Amino acid sequence: MVRILSRARPWSPSPDDAVRRATGGAVRVLNHADTTALTALAAADPVANCFVESILEKGRDATPARSGGPLFLGIFTQATPVTAGRPAELEAACWVGANVVPVGATAEAGALFGVALTALHRRFASVYGPREAVLPLWDELSRGPQRARQIRDDQPLMVLRGRPAVEPSPRVRPAGPEEFPVVLPACVAMFEEELGFSPLQNGAVQYRLRVEDLIRNGWSLVDLDDAGRVRFKADLGVVSASCTQIQGVWVEPSQRGQGLAAPSVAAVTEYARQTAPLVSLYVNGFNTAALRTYRTVGFEQVGTFATVLL
Repeated sequence: MVRILSRARPWSPSPDDAVRRATGGAVRVLNHADTTALTALAAADPVANCFVESILEKGRDATPARSGGPLFLGIFTQATPVTAGRPAELEAACWVGANVVPVGATAEAGALFGVALTALHRRFASVYGPREAVLPLWDELSRGPQRARQIRDDQPLMVLRGRPAVEPSPRVRPAGPEEFPVVLPACVAMFEEELGFSPLQNGAVQYRLRVEDLIRNGWSLVDLDDAGRVRFKADLGVVSASCTQIQGVWVEPSQRGQGLAAPSVAAVTEYARQTAPLVSLYVNGFNTAALRTYRTVGFEQVGTFATVLL
């Protein structure tokens, strides 16, 4: 008699089961009912949590996506004699998508999220956010199969709470859709200089779509020379109602050291302030030239981020 083998996949725990088991119940997957608490947690620090607030404001809630898709993890208060009988409160959260972003997490919470993420058996592109949480999270996650390409553990998180301290350049403006062919090479050059490889090597379509999306939304700002080449560029990379995060700042190498950067960044901040009252960015601590520019414009450090590139 021919034995018929089942084609059913072997049973595997749900993401919630996996993280609960790995952390002894300290971490669980958030759901729709947790959306209000998650929104309040992110709003407690709109600068550090700009990315997560932007996601929630686009209509996403705490409900997990389809199997294998993005989700939020959460850690809740533990009952004590003082809190007995009260509903548990959301203490810390973590966005889990292509990137991992902790929210309101201490070092201890970051480590727990690292254990939970290891149990999910997923691969990620990066982990970034407040250093206090990111580095312990990575210490645990690094016990799994992924290896870091680079760890940037000192990235001042800076904010501008009003008008810039220098006169904005009148040349900086949003790029138009017809300027995509000249904006894209500048974006690629910035990316290569920052990360050491081209974004067009893998995922070229997604990167092109990202640049097109920034231009379409009016979030790609440029200064073009008389020949139509990009001298300066910057993006409003993350936008929430409370805060705009500037990303992708780049000055064409031949134009550096000529006083172009500070007025151009000032122009970007003035434009960003039309969208949200706070303007933020984070920068590698070793990039002394950029730090000097941002301080000249009026940015002040309010925290420290860390980024693990995977």
